[in-house]
Amino acid sequence: MDDVNILLQALPYLRRYRDKVFVVKVGGEIANTPEALDTFAQDVAMLAQLGMRMVVVHGGGPQLDEVMKQMGVVPEKVAGRRITDDKTIELAKMVFAGSISIDILAALRKHGAHPVGLSGLDGEVLHAVKRPPALMPNPETGKMEEIDFKNVGDIRDVNAALLRTLVETRYTPLVSPLACDDEGRVLNINADTVACAIAAEMQAEKLLVMTNTDGVLRKVDDPASRYEYLTIGQAETMMNSGEIKGGMSPKLQGVISAVKGGVKRAHLINGLTPHSLLKEVFTRRGTGTMVIDDASEQDYLAGG
Repeated sequence: MDDVNILLQALPYLRRYRDKVFVVKVGGEIANTPEALDTFAQDVAMLAQLGMRMVVVHGGGPQLDEVMKQMGVVPEKVAGRRITDDKTIELAKMVFAGSISIDILAALRKHGAHPVGLSGLDGEVLHAVKRPPALMPNPETGKMEEIDFKNVGDIRDVNAALLRTLVETRYTPLVSPLACDDEGRVLNINADTVACAIAAEMQAEKLLVMTNTDGVLRKVDDPASRYEYLTIGQAETMMNSGEIKGGMSPKLQGVISAVKGGVKRAHLINGLTPHSLLKEVFTRRGTGTMVIDDASEQDYLAGG
């Protein structure tokens, strides 16, 4: 009977989300963990088979670091941001559009999805410009220095025509975080940024950013202190007060921007937790933190 009740609880969500676009970002830590990748692929395949129109964006920082190490190239980062020189972009092309993409495609195929591997260059999905040098504090000296991130890009436009064509015919696009500029220069783009931009352009019902933490926590080391949801106003207040620290800060800022751009609901969830994706979509409490616009709070609290 418990199993039947679980299915009945999912029924309203199935009605609500059928034919809606979901954009899911999966990080390199998950793709690099066989059990987590298999479970993730199973969840995505099930959502696709239940009628959701799935778009997946992947990262791959840990895998790129490992390949660089094997090739004798030392990763260079400033404040956690990668400087992508000419050697690094060549390896990024191999890793992002190659090995990681193939591994995720194979996992999705295993569970009955119909994935199509793409980069931001395919079908002009992403149009980028080279990031200009930026003044940033040097962590060692504390002084401001001009940093050139080299072959790193910022998204100027998203053309979702190809993605829409694929999801409307029940394929699942898998997008790697590479793009190019008007001169044909290949650029490395932050995968969270790619997912947020695509979700906003497609006016996605949901953006689900899979991380290695249980959403936004009141206490960093206490998963039980998770915020089930935050409005944009609440989230921005926390950002401005300095309550949000470390790697969660840019992720939360990204999903705030996506919701402001038209995404109905954005979620930060732990992709290393088995079936966290399905639980976030089909249960009231979910497993992570949902971000909504301020006007939607009362509707959510009323059960909408």
